[in-house]
Amino acid sequence: MAKTPSLDAKIEKARADALAVQELSAQLAASLSVAPDETSETVLDDEAREIARLRDLEQALEADLLSVVEHIGAYTQAAYAAFDKVDERSHGNRLFSFFTSRKPASYKIVRLKKLSVAEMAKRALLQAAGVHDLFVNRKAAAASLVVIVEPNLVASIEKRRLVVSAMDEARQRDKMLAASLATLNRKMQDAGDEIRLEQLKAEEAEITAQHKAVLEERDVLRKQHNVLDRQAMLLGDLIDLQNEAIALHTLLLNKVSVEAERCIQLYDAAYGSLDPLLAEAKPSFSTDYPTPKPLDVFKDVLTLHSQGAVSMQDIERRKARIDEALSGRASAASGAKVSTSTV
Repeated sequence: MAKTPSLDAKIEKARADALAVQELSAQLAASLSVAPDETSETVLDDEAREIARLRDLEQALEADLLSVVEHIGAYTQAAYAAFDKVDERSHGNRLFSFFTSRKPASYKIVRLKKLSVAEMAKRALLQAAGVHDLFVNRKAAAASLVVIVEPNLVASIEKRRLVVSAMDEARQRDKMLAASLATLNRKMQDAGDEIRLEQLKAEEAEITAQHKAVLEERDVLRKQHNVLDRQAMLLGDLIDLQNEAIALHTLLLNKVSVEAERCIQLYDAAYGSLDPLLAEAKPSFSTDYPTPKPLDVFKDVLTLHSQGAVSMQDIERRKARIDEALSGRASAASGAKVSTSTV
C-alpha cells in the first residue's frame, strides 16, 4: 500500500504548485497585454492553450489545498476526541472509586494526559499557521493581477468597439457601392450611344475599384474584430481565474482561522492558560531586528481568546458555515473533474 504523504509534504507541494500558478498567470497577463497581430486569426492560439493549462493547474492546486485544510481539521478533531476521552475517563474513575475501594487516577496522570492534548492542539495550531501565509500570499498575488489585467481588458474592449463602428461604416459603404454598381449596369444596358456607354464604363471601373477596396477593408476589420474579441475573452478568463482564486483562498483562510480558534480553546482547556502560546506569538527583540514567531499570525486572535472575548458557540457556528461552503466547492470541483474526463 502506498504511503500517504505527510502534511508537511503536502504543504511544500502546494507551495511549489501555487508558485507555478502565479508565474504562469503573470506570464499570461504580460503576453495578453501586448497588442496582438490583428491580421492573423491564430495569433492567440498559444495563449488560449496556456489559459486551459492554467485552469487545470488551478483545479489541481485547489484539490491539494482542500486536502491540506481537511487534514488540519481532522487533526484538530482528533485532539478534541483525545481531550474528551481524558475527561470521560477521569470522571468515570472518580465515580467508580466513590463506590469501590479503588483509588482514582492521580492528578499527575490526568495532568500529563491533558498536557499531551495541549501539545496536540499546539501542533495543529502550528500547522494552521504554516499554511496561513501561503493562502494570504496567493490571494494577494491574484488580487494584484486583477488590478493589472482589468485595464488591459477595458482597453481591448474599447478598441473592439471602435473596430465594430468601423465595420458598420464599411458595411454601409459596401451596400451603397453595390447599389451604385447595380444602377450603372442598368444604365449601361439602356445606353443609346457609344460615348455615353464609355462614360458609364469608366464610372463602373472607378466604383468597382472602390468597392474592391471596401471589401478588402471589411475583411481586415473582420480579422481585427475576431482577434480583439478573442483577446478580450482570454483576458476575461484570466480575470475570472484570479477572482476564483481570491474566493477560494478567502474561504481557506477562514477555515484555518476557525480551526486555529478551536485549537486555542482546546489548549486553554487542556493546559489551563494561553500564556505559552501568547509568548510564542510575540516577536523577539533580542537582536537589532525583531524575529517573527511561528504563531505571530494568530497573535490578535490569541489576545482576544485570552480576554475571554470569543465563545465556543460562536466558533462552532462559523465553522459550520465554512465547512458547508468548503463541501460545496469540493463537490463542484469533483463534478467538474468527472465531466471533463468524460468529454
